[in-house]
Amino acid sequence: MPTIKDIARIAGISVTTVSRALNHYSDVSAKTKKRVFDIAKEIGYVPNRSAQNLVKRKNNTLAIILSGLERKGGKDNIVYQLLSGMYSYAESVNYEVVLFTTSSAHQKEKTYIQFCKEHNIGGAVLNGIRIDDPYFHELVNSDLPCVLIDVLAEGGNTSSVTIDNIEAAKDAVAYLITQNHRTIGMINGRKEADVSIQRYKGYIKALKQHHITIDEDKIIYADFDEVKAYEKTKSLLRRYPEITALFCASDMMAIGAMRAIKDINLRIPQDISIVGFDNIPLSEYTTPPLTTIDQDFYKRGAEAAKQLLKMIQQEKVEKNIFLEHKLLARHSVHML
Repeated sequence: MPTIKDIARIAGISVTTVSRALNHYSDVSAKTKKRVFDIAKEIGYVPNRSAQNLVKRKNNTLAIILSGLERKGGKDNIVYQLLSGMYSYAESVNYEVVLFTTSSAHQKEKTYIQFCKEHNIGGAVLNGIRIDDPYFHELVNSDLPCVLIDVLAEGGNTSSVTIDNIEAAKDAVAYLITQNHRTIGMINGRKEADVSIQRYKGYIKALKQHHITIDEDKIIYADFDEVKAYEKTKSLLRRYPEITALFCASDMMAIGAMRAIKDINLRIPQDISIVGFDNIPLSEYTTPPLTTIDQDFYKRGAEAAKQLLKMIQQEKVEKNIFLEHKLLARHSVHML
């Protein structure tokens, strides 16, 4: 394992200077600090104290790493429900939950293994990981147990807890079709998100099963963002006024779309029917109440924690756990 002596040798400075740079002492110049950290990253250096803790680890903690945690994401309450479920299970087996955060940008600064070693993580639940994130590809070959939320697992030490997003999306679109809608637009999330890919497949599957022509121009991507969904829905409906229904890959995007529909003087559901996805608390209080796909995020957190502990203890686990979903028919869909 690389040491600070290796960094000192490569940088041509003293071990003391390297140590002070790594500990962010103010008497070390910014240029030297950058040089030290660049070399540390390049040679895969991890502070010895963390590596030692990793070797002797037995601390009764279960880690969750949240990627892309943003202030605006608090509206949907999803992360809170995941954490609550994970905490509830951990408490029942006398474990604690430790929370860490990262982002797509931070993942480029240090490897997943480095991140875990520095934070004494022996296995983790990961939420918010994109399939184009650096960590996603590292997980396939990692020796550390990992449970992915809403991303189907690959690799020997990964597992996942999700719902069947293809079938759930198909159920949502099929419901619109049973209400005689034939021109159905889709507001999808993030192209790089596995759930977006799966829900797109479900949308397409429903249309094909009912022999409805697929028009890719009627599919927009709003990054699971309410404001983006608002703006893009207005543009979509102005370009394609023949659309009678929208399937949204998240409730937050559906809420943005509902605002857009009203702002262009259309009525829900008389002019445009809309179905969301997630059954967040807000969905019941929209006007009209939003028809949506219900999924239990609290249970997902608990199952993920249970799965992670089994993996840490080297017990047999299921590769992918699929939880139940159901369509909640409220008042945002109108029969033509």
